[in-house]
Amino acid sequence: MPHSSIDPDIRRAIMESVDRFCRERLAPAAQAIDDAAVFPMELYKEFASLGIFSLWVPEEDGGSGVDLIGPLKISERLARHNVAFAISISNCGDCIGPLVAAGSQAVKERYLDRILSGEIVPAFCLSEPAGGSDVAAMTTTARREGTNYVLNGRKMWITSAPVAGVFIAFAKTDPDAGHKGITAFVVPRDAPGLTVGPTERLLGLNSSPTAEVSFENVVVSEDARLGEEGTGFRLAMVTMDEARVNIACCALGAAAAAVGEAVQYSRERKQFGKAIIDHQGLGFIVADLVTGLAGVRALVANAVQALQRGSGRQPGVYAAMAKQAATDFAMDAAVKAAQVLGGYGLTRSYVSSRLIRDCKALQIFEGTNEIQKWIISRELAKSGLDILEMDDLLP
Repeated sequence: MPHSSIDPDIRRAIMESVDRFCRERLAPAAQAIDDAAVFPMELYKEFASLGIFSLWVPEEDGGSGVDLIGPLKISERLARHNVAFAISISNCGDCIGPLVAAGSQAVKERYLDRILSGEIVPAFCLSEPAGGSDVAAMTTTARREGTNYVLNGRKMWITSAPVAGVFIAFAKTDPDAGHKGITAFVVPRDAPGLTVGPTERLLGLNSSPTAEVSFENVVVSEDARLGEEGTGFRLAMVTMDEARVNIACCALGAAAAAVGEAVQYSRERKQFGKAIIDHQGLGFIVADLVTGLAGVRALVANAVQALQRGSGRQPGVYAAMAKQAATDFAMDAAVKAAQVLGGYGLTRSYVSSRLIRDCKALQIFEGTNEIQKWIISRELAKSGLDILEMDDLLP
């Protein structure tokens, strides 16, 4: 997606409002949200009322101007307090991007304002039961009938599906054309034949509901198509590059929370007459955690810079590296923070136990980390280290 720079003062004001929301509304409710295991709709609408979602929308469509950095910073901030809420917000951005980039005027008028206000929650329908990371293997079809399309198929692991009012659905308009036959559509929840399954009981992310979405002879009009037939794969891949960096930023926020908790506890907890951080065994653990956090933060920054440049395969490779490294580190940081806290790390009084459950999902979302390694190794096989252009990315 093209990115424009918004006025730094506007972004600063937005971040101040986000920080205030986190401090006054999200942080106090974070554990209760997780315990309730229900999508916090009122809190979601309250967040939307801040105008944050307009950062994904060009000014000509009523937004603040498409901004890359603002939403990524927001994901990191939210995830420091509640990873599931950060996922719900970033998922909305994943849906807005394709809609504004390729949606018809009729589609934009029908849904955009309602999504931006939080009135309806969108969902991104790409993964399937037998084709999660292998997008080209999808079996959902969209058969042309006059000026309409008829959708049939199943989508799995759809974030926000149980509460969504509209779905960005990918299907094959030409089943024999592989990835070149994929097309995207906007489908309302009340479309006859669209069924949302029961909410999955996941290991973590309790307040970010996930479910299967089925399409059985679902009819949509031609103006519900996003772009031309056969352009859905590219639309999905461009969205995925940004989504992977977004997940990396969520992981940064989660890791920062874990590392911060470990450092604070290790400075305050006394054993054998001194703070446990002064015992080499634990002091070295927190030193490694802080060093690791600084390292993945720098890698994510390089990925953001590559996305801003937006040429060739470099953005995709850096997105893959950032997603894999940041989410692996967040998982490791959560586990080690719990170890530093000892018995307290197993309780709900500290955030590390929740982070262990939530961060595991980050290693799987937006393509498993094994897929990220495949993306990286494939490009290395083609281009060697030239794909990194490391000197150009250094400050």
